[in-house]
Amino acid sequence: MLARVLVSGLVLLAAVDASAQSRHRAIEGTVFYKGGEPANRAAVQLEDEVTLQVVSRITDADGHYHFDGLNPDREYQVTATKGNLWSKSHRVSRFSSRPVETVVLYLNPQH
Repeated sequence: MLARVLVSGLVLLAAVDASAQSRHRAIEGTVFYKGGEPANRAAVQLEDEVTLQVVSRITDADGHYHFDGLNPDREYQVTATKGNLWSKSHRVSRFSSRPVETVVLYLNPQH
């Protein structure tokens, strides 16, 4: 009987944990130069379109970045910059059902 209760409790904890994870989302990706080379140490800005709060990350040696713990009911704008190079802004919709959005950005000279 105790084993049955213990197993039921573990199943319940796993369900609660999965539910908590589904209430958050992440945005990750890679920043590249125009020629396809990864842009290390580029600044990536994430703007919450409701609060207008901006959070920044610096890409790693392979051009990767990651934002997590984001509200799935919000729209976000993602852009990257390094020196005088900028990426186009990319919008991440609140209507996406993906828990992890992958956004690839390309740096170009600003005109």
